[in-house]
Amino acid sequence: MDITYIFLALFIILAFLMAHQESKKRKISFWKAILFCVLLSPIIGFFIISNYPLRNAPGCQWCGNSENEAEYCGICGKNEEGNLRG
Repeated sequence: MDITYIFLALFIILAFLMAHQESKKRKISFWKAILFCVLLSPIIGFFIISNYPLRNAPGCQWCGNSENEAEYCGICGKNEEGNLRG
């Protein structure tokens, strides 16, 4: 019975820390992140949270696309150095 409480406490601490860390980087509230982590599991919650966009996306300096998170921009197709993909 004691092992169950230790496992449960470890599970909740892990879910809390992961939700706190990831909700700082992503556009998701802490409470929504903790809900995913506690109800599903911290690992499945991480995959769900990682699908949310970044709070401070780097953007594209060439076309002004502020939502760009990828290596190459989806609008102009350039990377940080200005090289076109392909």
